[in-house]
Amino acid sequence: MKRRKFIQTSALVATPLLFNKIPVLASSQLESSNLQTLANAAINCGKILVIVQMSGGNDGLNTVFPRDKWTELSNARPNILIDESEVLALNNNPTTGLHPSMVEMQELYNLGELMIVQGVSYPNPSYSHFRATDIWFTGSQSNETLDTGWIGRALDSIYPNYPEAYPNSDMRDPLAVQIGSTLPFSLQGPNINMGYSAPDPNDLLNVINETTDPAPNTDYGLELTFLRLMKDQSNAYKETIQTAYNVPQEQTTEYPDNKLAAQLKIVARLINGGLQTPIYIVNHHKSFDTHENQIMESDRKLGRQPENLSILSGAIGAFQADLKQMGKEDRVTGMTFSEFGRRIKSNDSLGTDHGSSAPVIFFGSSLNTGVANVIGTDHPVSGMIGSSPDLPQNAAVNQQVPMQFDFRQLYATIMKDWLCMTDEQSSSVLGSSFETLPIFKNGSFNPPVNNDFILLFPNPIVNNQINVAFKKFINTEIEVTIHSIAGKLIYAEKVFVLGDTLNISPKTILAKGTYILEIKYNIALLQKKFLV
Repeated sequence: MKRRKFIQTSALVATPLLFNKIPVLASSQLESSNLQTLANAAINCGKILVIVQMSGGNDGLNTVFPRDKWTELSNARPNILIDESEVLALNNNPTTGLHPSMVEMQELYNLGELMIVQGVSYPNPSYSHFRATDIWFTGSQSNETLDTGWIGRALDSIYPNYPEAYPNSDMRDPLAVQIGSTLPFSLQGPNINMGYSAPDPNDLLNVINETTDPAPNTDYGLELTFLRLMKDQSNAYKETIQTAYNVPQEQTTEYPDNKLAAQLKIVARLINGGLQTPIYIVNHHKSFDTHENQIMESDRKLGRQPENLSILSGAIGAFQADLKQMGKEDRVTGMTFSEFGRRIKSNDSLGTDHGSSAPVIFFGSSLNTGVANVIGTDHPVSGMIGSSPDLPQNAAVNQQVPMQFDFRQLYATIMKDWLCMTDEQSSSVLGSSFETLPIFKNGSFNPPVNNDFILLFPNPIVNNQINVAFKKFINTEIEVTIHSIAGKLIYAEKVFVLGDTLNISPKTILAKGTYILEIKYNIALLQKKFLV
């Protein structure tokens, strides 16, 4: 039996590394030519991607609410819809709100650290959990079956000597880490799904000495020697993971007591410890398949899905706070996804049935959420790409949330704008070229503080309302003055700004004419001319 065939049909049985009783698996050969390409590019880029999988099909219309379509929602969901007054409001986005269980994610949105991409799906979607998950994992067409994952298609062509030659001085760490019991199909490669395992640490001596225990000189013995080498290589990754995990943190963040938060806490500790691994995948431990009892009839803010959203929000909020404390928030971005959404119309069991499009949520400090950066663009809402779903006045049983963006556009954007891959690499991974979306900030994260650092809108102003947007989010006191063109002082005040917008309504009604707005921000004096 050839070694490749033996590996394809065999499983390496070993005990996974445990942190606080949570199994940690690492894929070192990221299985197929794309994960390796993606991971290798990401390592050189210095960026980290964290994927949060929400299995079962999350109900997007009961997560991200289209407040401007409330009548349509009320008609479609009379038995599960919460009161509109209970929806969490979002800064600079009056058409959209979050479920009341998502307080931490609301705070992240309002701080510019969360982005909603509306209506994500693909043509001719599948409503089977297994098939839809495979499509998301592989990046395939709905009528196409692939046997490798989108993060995976890379090792044979880039690292042909794996696993014999790894780890090495250029890359000592695994290329992806999965927190959970099994490796996802997104990491599957053409030859083997290599899971990190940690049997006896003494076996590290075999890696250090480049030796393996003796075996008979037979076909079986050769395969046994190879499997022992794989096991020893896994132990080598165990050492780097444990070393990173045990690096002390100067400050610690309190995480909620749930399995998702525990997984993200491990990821944060590995990032803090300097692990070069660019891709992490964690799993929400509760199902989002809410055909029935999605909410509690006695209180629609509570129930299965609200509990799931609360777990998600609390875990992500703590993780983002942890990254800030260690000063690595600009290097990490996260993405949530579920294999599909739910239908527009609820069913008679206080639930929703399998649907198609749903919002995807990104979180991190490097998202393109600034008001000043999106005014006048194709997606002018700060913190959201796309618009509220186009819902019918009276939805039929089988009507679906319309698709606005293909999920592979998100993958292409991640690869090119976050993980530093080329257009050619992205197209090779996805089998085609997909238009990217403005999810991430371009260029410097610290724009120069000059007059272009602020944007005044609209100009001319109306109703005595002056709106100012900053190029980045600030957290400080500023001095604001308004002078007439002749130099007369009209307005002066010190205000505290937490965010990227400032709204000013002078008590004195401004007459028609030209005025000068001045903002003293730190040591800079910024000026804008405006008309009334």
